Amino acid sequence: MSFDPIVNVPVKTSYIEIKGTIDLVSAALQIDPGVAIDSGNFVPEITGGAKRIGGYERYDGHVSPSDQTYWVATVDTTSLLAVGNTITGVTSAKTAVVLYIESATVAIVTRNSGTFTPGETLNVGGAPKAVLTTMTEQGTTTQTKNVTYTALAADEYRADISAVPGEGNVLGIWNYQGTVVAFRNNVGSTACRMYKATSSGWVQVTGGGIPALVASGRYEFVNYNFSGASTGMKMYGCDGKNKAFSWDGTTYTEITTTGSPETPQHIAVNKNRLFLTINGSVFISAPADPMGTWVAASGAGEIGVGDVISGMTTLPGNNETGALAIYGRNKTAILYGASTATWNVGNVAIDAGAIAYTMQYVGGAFALDDRGVSSLTAVQQFGNFAAASISKAVQPYIDARVNLAIASSVLRSQDQYRLYFTDGTGLAFRITNGQSNAVMPFTYLNAVTCICSGENTNGEEVVYFGSTNGMVYQAEKGTSFDGSAIDAWLRLSFNAERGPTINKKWRRAILEADIPSYASISMAYEMDYADGSFPIVALQTSTQEGGGGYWDSFTWDEFTWDSPIVGLPKFQLSGSSQNISLLFTSNDALSLPFTLQSVVLHYTPRRIKR
Repeated sequence: MSFDPIVNVPVKTSYIEIKGTIDLVSAALQIDPGVAIDSGNFVPEITGGAKRIGGYERYDGHVSPSDQTYWVATVDTTSLLAVGNTITGVTSAKTAVVLYIESATVAIVTRNSGTFTPGETLNVGGAPKAVLTTMTEQGTTTQTKNVTYTALAADEYRADISAVPGEGNVLGIWNYQGTVVAFRNNVGSTACRMYKATSSGWVQVTGGGIPALVASGRYEFVNYNFSGASTGMKMYGCDGKNKAFSWDGTTYTEITTTGSPETPQHIAVNKNRLFLTINGSVFISAPADPMGTWVAASGAGEIGVGDVISGMTTLPGNNETGALAIYGRNKTAILYGASTATWNVGNVAIDAGAIAYTMQYVGGAFALDDRGVSSLTAVQQFGNFAAASISKAVQPYIDARVNLAIASSVLRSQDQYRLYFTDGTGLAFRITNGQSNAVMPFTYLNAVTCICSGENTNGEEVVYFGSTNGMVYQAEKGTSFDGSAIDAWLRLSFNAERGPTINKKWRRAILEADIPSYASISMAYEMDYADGSFPIVALQTSTQEGGGGYWDSFTWDEFTWDSPIVGLPKFQLSGSSQNISLLFTSNDALSLPFTLQSVVLHYTPRRIKR
């Protein structure tokens, strides 16, 4: 790309920090230039900026598609090879599958069964098709080729991964000590089945005391060690249709409370006791003994809260200061105390509750109510007033979806609280010191029906969600939405550079972005609130590789990074106006998450518009 020189004109520069948040309600002149007025599939980055959301891919215990690899096979000729061929080395007897024909002498292959012998003949269906020169794992020369061939290998292996057997939604998903467990109705929905992910796919959990499970519940779980021994960790769950239970990886044991019906809907652990809810009552186990008798003589108890309970959140603290937030659909209460002698329920708000499955603790307790997302601190301070909401900037978005709320999760590595809706959309809130300071919307192609976050056996954060098609997906994994492109865009507010009635000659924009390895991003701009007074001017192209695109009404500058850098691409702007809005987009299945950090604008002030 070439740029017109800027000489002998009074050029000003303006640094705009991209805030990683969106504002759908404020007046145009009140919105910070670094705040978005429209976005999708960008989320607030923990260190600032807007980060393209991570991908997700199907999971059943097999090696993840994006973790598979490819080989570069150099041969005498590829003229007799075709994509999908299984090649067999005549000498080595090893096999591989052709993914792509790169050139007359290079083929990209995967599913290698072992080491091929250089110089051997490669057969397809028993007939010779080529002679191998070399076979090199991930032996490409550019990052663009590497991500392309890695994606092709992922596509090849993706078909090996199956849905949880049965029909309908995945009803529950949980990570128990590195084993992923899922619940789904059988075909015909006459019963529910429990499955665990293994290296060969989903395996039904049978025996070990597991009873016939009533179909169509909605599961909640906790992992906890009540024994104090290093090997005492168990998984506890309930679903509103069956008795609560514990599972230690082998034995499934039902839990009997004194409630009726004996079908708890929500579960929590607090002060070494198991808490279960049935309609408007909280049932509390004896200390460290959820499998014992739930009667007062053993130290167990029951507390009514005067509303149908929609969930609970454990608030941190020691045995004296810790507490349990109990949410009804229309009220919020806190349970204090540590025993039947000291338990005390205090109503925090009598007209502000929470929607089931939206409660999470991220340095503070957060939940969705009809008025928006509230922190418990805000509810305590403001009660049932709108000021309790921390989501006012996206209230129109929430108002359109509040009745679609289905799940929530925490991404601890990103300090995020996320909400999910049945239409596949969601909101990501960045939480700092227990308060939200940024929020952005996203859209999954596969709607979440249940979700869990935890750690794998290496101590790394992992997130899994179930969907309407019976698939389980691992979130924040790979470069795509299970093989499909991630369509992401970020439109900054109209920036008047503190002179809303002054015309400016826009000259140049410089984007700062953190790119881990590869990204393809496009940019366009509009002027004067997109009122139609100014045509979209074609942008010159600054291209290292690749491309992108978005709405047909824009002409784009396109650029691609293929190495880990902090990028500073420059774009020449054209036109004069009172304000300008920049729009960035990415739409591919190859880019790892990247972060848009800031923009520097070059412009020249002109006259006051009359």
